[in-house]
Amino acid sequence: MMADWVTDFLTDEFLSTTALFTPAGGSSTQIRVCFTLGVEDVSLGGDIVPQGIIGQAGCRSSDIAGVKNGDTLEVDGVAYRVLKIQPDETGWTTLFLGKRYQ
Repeated sequence: MMADWVTDFLTDEFLSTTALFTPAGGSSTQIRVCFTLGVEDVSLGGDIVPQGIIGQAGCRSSDIAGVKNGDTLEVDGVAYRVLKIQPDETGWTTLFLGKRYQ
């Protein structure tokens, strides 16, 4: 069960972006997320560490029940692939995203 303080915190003002979540082989669902894009180091195992643009979307865990790596989250018309799933004990999940190319 989601902690009371998290429920109070997760208002429409915070979850300000509407996204389209599509599990592989499933149907799309509109959800509310807190979305950011940031530059992060991408380790390739060598001395050179390039940087890449990584998207992050935070949302209620119940909105994306069953999410798997490779599922799609579309934000502002841009499709992203779920690269990493990081749930916590409060009912919140952060998805790490990479741009999906056709």
